[in-house]
Amino acid sequence: MDARLTPTPHTLADVDIRSRETLGQGWGRLERFTLRHRRFDGTWSEVIQRDLYTIAEVGMVLPYDPKLDAVVLIEQFRTCGLFWGEATWLFEAVAGIVDPGETPPEVARREAMEEAGCTIDAPIPIATVYSSPGGYGERTYMFAARTDLSAIGGTHGLAEEHEDIRAVVVPLVEAYLACLDGRVREAKTILMIQWLMLNKSKLT
Repeated sequence: MDARLTPTPHTLADVDIRSRETLGQGWGRLERFTLRHRRFDGTWSEVIQRDLYTIAEVGMVLPYDPKLDAVVLIEQFRTCGLFWGEATWLFEAVAGIVDPGETPPEVARREAMEEAGCTIDAPIPIATVYSSPGGYGERTYMFAARTDLSAIGGTHGLAEEHEDIRAVVVPLVEAYLACLDGRVREAKTILMIQWLMLNKSKLT
């Protein structure tokens, strides 16, 4: 293993939080941290302020049918593009919030049924990631899972969560090409499709 990629051994003792203020609370929480942190030379940084928006932990899964060599992606409206004056309906892997008492693999199974109407085998871990660490606290557990996609499609989602979700079954190669030409623009989904292109033997 390359020692250059061994994480520096830091703990919360290396972060001096002076204050933690809630700026807004809605679907997620916007907080302002005033803090200093240990520098790599052992000294302390200056006191800085950072804003952090967090909704929850998330479980995310890319269902894969080895017989069809295909995946199911979902398409739904997202607010992210409104800041840039774009109407963003995005293709994504299945995802949902980890509720209290749930494990991320349980969320993957539940959301695969709610959002795409498919039953998945045991989820295989891909990675656990922070998608935008500069200011977004979401921690996402990403999985791939075997499934039967022969009768999957249509619209799904929970009415009480205002979901309007279209499930689309596409060949894995087509999903990969969509990452290259811009049809798939959600970063974690791109990562998951690329992982599956390299590791689909683990699901056959």
